Amino acid sequence: MEIEIQAGTEAGVPAPETAQERTVGTTLLEVSDLAVEFRTDDGTVRAVDGLSYRVEAGRTLALVGESGCGKSVSSLAVMGLLPATAHVVAGQVRYRGDDLLAMPRTRHRAHCGRHVAMVFQDALAALNPVHTVGYQLTESLRARAGMSRRESRRRAVELLDLVKVPNAAQRIDEYPHQFSGGMRQRVMIASALAMDPDVLIADEPTTALDVTVQAQVMRLLAEIQAERQMGLVLITHDLGVVAGVADDVTVMYAGRAVERSAVRDLYAAPAHPYTRSLLRSVPRLGTRDDGHDDAHDGARRGRLPVVPGRPPSPGHVPSGCPFHPRCDMARDVCATDRPPLAEVAAGRSSACHFADELLGGDRG
Repeated sequence: MEIEIQAGTEAGVPAPETAQERTVGTTLLEVSDLAVEFRTDDGTVRAVDGLSYRVEAGRTLALVGESGCGKSVSSLAVMGLLPATAHVVAGQVRYRGDDLLAMPRTRHRAHCGRHVAMVFQDALAALNPVHTVGYQLTESLRARAGMSRRESRRRAVELLDLVKVPNAAQRIDEYPHQFSGGMRQRVMIASALAMDPDVLIADEPTTALDVTVQAQVMRLLAEIQAERQMGLVLITHDLGVVAGVADDVTVMYAGRAVERSAVRDLYAAPAHPYTRSLLRSVPRLGTRDDGHDDAHDGARRGRLPVVPGRPPSPGHVPSGCPFHPRCDMARDVCATDRPPLAEVAAGRSSACHFADELLGGDRG
């Protein structure tokens, strides 16, 4: 279903392009050297430290890492939704070449509401419990697209149909608590798609959903992206989801990008010990570590490898490589010298002193 979006009423913000005007591979959003700090009673904490990535039309970029690595904070910085205690202290966020961070706050928020949209991870918390989902969908359409109540209601029903909410014309008058978790997430996606954005940021969109519903939500996002040629930023810790939907991956650790790669290359041969540890910790059905078939020897399954230790607190990041206390490849230089994120192969970057050794070992 193709949804027309009327020209907006906000000053200085052009109407969004249609999917046909988005060319696959065109850079839509570029984050460069982004740094975000929180001012707390215990001092200043840098939650994001020099993060860079690029989002292209028709492609999915996955931001991957353990909880607390800065994935969600970086997306809130892009959207201009950081809390009052947080501040962007460095970097640029360019939408089609225009630096959103250099704009007045109202214009930044207007661009993000129209051209860059976000699906939040907790739909029940993000939706207002005292208003119907129809009211919440039509409110933004009236405010941003200047639609009448009748027009906005019709469009809201179309949006719910688009995200495959059954009986949309009737359910539009229901409240969030009357929807299941998966259906609430679809309502959130519908809300984010209301202005036909160029870029959609999905922050853990399948959190707290069972695996069947997770697959349905991710398939829905993939279908909509393919139809509209949006750029999609998928924030997740689920490497299984990444393998199924992403084109490119940026792995984050302690607020920094430690590896960037096309998804196939990363899964075939990770170029950072942290990425390798994450991939090893993913459960696999069918074989043990020694190659035997679990189905025929279920009582003697090998133990699942885990990443040792815990991620560092953002206020107490180790010197040198922040991963070195947990790394099985760490040497003396890792504790003193912070490795830069540098190209180690065509289209691949790693922040590891021994990335070439790691790639050579995995390739062999």
